[in-house]
Amino acid sequence: MKAGLLYNKFMHRICLMMFPKADTVCEEPLTDDPAVFVCNHSNIRGPVMMTLHFKRRHKSWTISCATDKEKTPNYAFHDIFVGESHRFKGFYRFLSRIVAVLLPTLLKYEDVIPVYRDGNITKTFRQSLKAMENGEDLVIFGESTERYTEYINRLQPGFVDIARLYYRRTGKRLNFYPVYVEKKNAVISVGRPIAYDPELKPEEQRKVITDYLCDNIDRLARQLPEHEPAPFLTQKWYDTYGERYEHDVIGYWKMIEEEAPAGKH
Repeated sequence: MKAGLLYNKFMHRICLMMFPKADTVCEEPLTDDPAVFVCNHSNIRGPVMMTLHFKRRHKSWTISCATDKEKTPNYAFHDIFVGESHRFKGFYRFLSRIVAVLLPTLLKYEDVIPVYRDGNITKTFRQSLKAMENGEDLVIFGESTERYTEYINRLQPGFVDIARLYYRRTGKRLNFYPVYVEKKNAVISVGRPIAYDPELKPEEQRKVITDYLCDNIDRLARQLPEHEPAPFLTQKWYDTYGERYEHDVIGYWKMIEEEAPAGKH
């Protein structure tokens, strides 16, 4: 336990050197109620900067295979070392096993909420509701493999369903805030929220909210001084997987989570 905490503190110091303090700039004052902040992933920038510099109490959603030491090697091989991993498979399989030692431990001490892509998704929602009942926000990096603009990919819609569960439990309409994180300008830009509407059908609700968030994350990006976009997935990813998986995010994550163990690919 002590070794894990020391490792976590060490990694925080390293990240602080790489990502100096970022200011949070909001288009309107935030309420005290729990909310969902939906952020661009921007490679590792989004999760790191929100963890280090977003001061509201929150828990972040993280793909479950990044927290599972048995699945992390395959996740790292395909999602972190894309492109390179297919040129030098043996070497990047080795690096992926190193990531599998370091990443799940770090995420454990960050107390993230794992996001499952099977029946265990109920665990994700239960943990999320508990966090909000304790006054914590959710931070979600919900981009899919499908490109939308140079600043944001289309959002996977499933996270919107947490609002329906929250409304049933509390009678309150959950707010979803668009967030754009940018390292060069050292800023976390928080836009005006969109609230859950209990009158809409679930499928319509998902579309309305994700469309609003995508458009406003893109708008927040374009309002900043000129900067180089840092996409969720690199061009190497699209060169390697795009033709097959850009419009099949479920298939892509299934491949990552269920493929044969390292060395048998």
